[in-house]
Amino acid sequence: MDELFKTLTSNMHFNATALSDKTWNQNWRVPEGLISIIGLKNGKSPVFYYGVTKNCKENYVLKKGISDNKNKFINARLYFKFDRADIIEKEKYVVANGFNGLLLCIKIDKEKFINTFERMLMEKYNSGDEHIIDVLERMKERNMFNSVEESARYIANRDYNWLIGRLKYKAGLFNYSGQGYWLLPLKTKMEITKGFEITNNELIVDLENTELFKNYLIYVDVKNNIIRYNKSRLCKSGYSFVDEVRKQMHDDICPWCGGKLRLVKTKRGEFLGCSNYPNCLYRRFLKK
Repeated sequence: MDELFKTLTSNMHFNATALSDKTWNQNWRVPEGLISIIGLKNGKSPVFYYGVTKNCKENYVLKKGISDNKNKFINARLYFKFDRADIIEKEKYVVANGFNGLLLCIKIDKEKFINTFERMLMEKYNSGDEHIIDVLERMKERNMFNSVEESARYIANRDYNWLIGRLKYKAGLFNYSGQGYWLLPLKTKMEITKGFEITNNELIVDLENTELFKNYLIYVDVKNNIIRYNKSRLCKSGYSFVDEVRKQMHDDICPWCGGKLRLVKTKRGEFLGCSNYPNCLYRRFLKK
């Protein structure tokens, strides 16, 4: 996260902070690996306030297949996998503490993508994988490459450019590299953002599913040191879409358990807390 911190805080529109029990005085333990991002408008008024997590595993996969004309092919695909239990814990924390929501942060690294898949293809080739051997040898002959290593690198480059090209098109970021950090909202209009794949244990970001990237909130292009945030995701008042949804929520019903909400006054301010506390820890701080 250090690179993301440095890039965001060097821009006058953003401020990033690592959250911990020492920096965030709350009864609820701060989940590990959580940071906050505050968007600033002209360095003064807040635009949004999100929690961010980057605790994910990268899963590089070689997909084998046979085309309609009986030719074998290989596709290189990258998945980012978040632990579902960890995400649930962090989402509850950020909602209870007045954040607009939780962002899942992934980093797309072109060099790492290409080098990883080139190595994987050559390992499969050297181990005698007939499917891989057939594809690499045929590509070498067809493209007049000097070696199968060139074929492997060609496939890695081809699939990276295909994935990122579609992703940039959907996000409307044609003039950017596509490399760097993508901050994707866990929820849109109170529902899981379209494009996430959910299993019993994991929440998966599939680069092939471009619908997800249409809803990105912040993109940090580390190659060109440029930051973009998705203006269509922010309402005219300057606050995130979540605030607009909250205006339509019933202030007397807990969105977690359906219990009654009650007004609680503290030194930090007023918030709506669930009457089922401590079994339910929902809290929503009220703006002054």
